[in-house]
Amino acid sequence: DYFKIKILINDIVQYCSPGQFFMFNIPGNFLRRPFSIHDVNLTESSISFLYKIVGKGTKALSQMKPGTTIQLLGPLGNGYKLNNIKKKYKNYHKIIIAGGSGIASMYFLAAKLNSIGTLYYGVYSKKDLICLDQFNQIKWKIVVASEDGTIGHQGSIVNVVENVLKKNDIIFACGPYQMLKTLQDILYKKHIHGFLSLESIMACGTGICQGCTTIIHNTPQKICTDGPIFEI
Repeated sequence: DYFKIKILINDIVQYCSPGQFFMFNIPGNFLRRPFSIHDVNLTESSISFLYKIVGKGTKALSQMKPGTTIQLLGPLGNGYKLNNIKKKYKNYHKIIIAGGSGIASMYFLAAKLNSIGTLYYGVYSKKDLICLDQFNQIKWKIVVASEDGTIGHQGSIVNVVENVLKKNDIIFACGPYQMLKTLQDILYKKHIHGFLSLESIMACGTGICQGCTTIIHNTPQKICTDGPIFEI
């Protein structure tokens, strides 16, 4: 059910930052679909997107043939402010926490951090593992947990991380909403800094429809324009 699509575009790739996304005009679907950037290749001016089939839009995308033209809108969203992060958290241990298909946007971040860290990756089952070869290539340490116990620790990856967090860790996380909510509470109590990448169904991706509004610090925030990256 997992697919990777590479799209050749122009030199706009040099303006793409980890955490940003594009809106896809998928033929036969009325509303655009948001997809986080998985990786970029500056040499060939291409952007890769990694996704799971969850409906007719992603199903249609998975059936596209090489050479097909598709309309994109982006890059959108605030992304991670890498220059600030690298300066402020220079001596911190970098930890990425990914749940399920939330791993899709995290490889681009790991590659751009220019430091070796640890990936904590939670999936339902062993068959849901993706991207591990890419993290191995950049020499990141990998810790896996599965809900059904078919690989790694059994249970939630958040429970695994909670027991090893230290003050000099900086966290980057993407995954199901409840996972991020639980993680946020843990990090807040432990006074550990981090960033959460939120996901949402969007109709426009530019803040007009306000369909992705959520409450952050008691204030309505639009995931598409105020996020999708939020600092804890």
